[in-house]
Amino acid sequence: MAEKSNLPPYLLQHTLWENEINPIWLSTTFTLHRNLAKFNFPPKINAAQMTQTCSLIQEQLSKNPSLQNPLFLKAEMLSPLDKEFLFEHFLCPEGFQNTLDGQGFAIDQSGQFFAEVNIQNHLQLHLIDGKGSWEKAWNHLNQIEMAIASAAPFSFSQKFGYLTSDPSLCGTALSVQAFLHLPALIRTHQLQETLIKQAEEGIAFSGMQGTLDDIVGDILVVQNRFTLGESEEGILHSIHSMAMKLMALEKTLRSHLKTSSSGEIKDQVSRALGLLLHSYQLQAKETLDALSLMKLGASIGWVVGITDETLNHLFFQCRKAHLLHLLGNLELTDLQDIAHKRAEFLHQHMKSVSLVNFE
Repeated sequence: MAEKSNLPPYLLQHTLWENEINPIWLSTTFTLHRNLAKFNFPPKINAAQMTQTCSLIQEQLSKNPSLQNPLFLKAEMLSPLDKEFLFEHFLCPEGFQNTLDGQGFAIDQSGQFFAEVNIQNHLQLHLIDGKGSWEKAWNHLNQIEMAIASAAPFSFSQKFGYLTSDPSLCGTALSVQAFLHLPALIRTHQLQETLIKQAEEGIAFSGMQGTLDDIVGDILVVQNRFTLGESEEGILHSIHSMAMKLMALEKTLRSHLKTSSSGEIKDQVSRALGLLLHSYQLQAKETLDALSLMKLGASIGWVVGITDETLNHLFFQCRKAHLLHLLGNLELTDLQDIAHKRAEFLHQHMKSVSLVNFE
């Protein structure tokens, strides 16, 4: 019997960056970590309390006026592939394949809201802004959180702020991640030096896989290092300021690439197109790296025949769970078969793409 997905169609029809207005600063994720005051935290909770907290949070989310048709997804009702899809779609830093009864997720029709229930904390509220509406997105998340807190108070200490399962996240319990597409800085080998020069104590840098050693898709994640002893306004300001500095440097480098001979970068762009057009199998990382070079090439006039919006769609759609949901091959598990399906999928979308200004 063919495997079925329990995810709503609107998640499958839209990708996170389809409406992004800045090809460098792709999106920002705001996360609030919260625990209900009258229950033990998830690492110490019993089964009955887990069920009770899950039901209480589900009830509060279902009637939250700031959410668009909220939907609660019980962990035990989702397949591993559905959970991987949520992980990919919402750019989560950690997976949740081992979630069980009493745990779950909430989404709404905007495709930008995501909540984790009884996983690391009772509640982790995520809101992703892909439209450059920084303040609007942050205020929206605050409204969601305050509506829940009015009915189910959160664990709070006058000394330590909001209390979390991870002591390092106490205080504001706010995590902010800015996703920056920096292929010019990375491909010209200037990123490490730039980050050393721009280093600030309260800011951490990583790739989407959590390390700077192997950055996937030329995407740098800028995030706050501390939540305790920091104000929400201070965290937001420091991330915004750093993202703007890095974005300005990337723009300058891209402008320079337009007028320079830059044989090395042109070679990387042309090889990336060949890889996407002619490979029999494509692994996820090499695909994301190649799509990144297509985005760079398109932004400086070397690549034509494809839009930045389409490239953003492909960035999500070529990842394993998205690809299998899109193709309707939910039962496919062989990694070589998946790599072949990914290659076939990319061939169709890249066939009209060509290179120009390569004298």
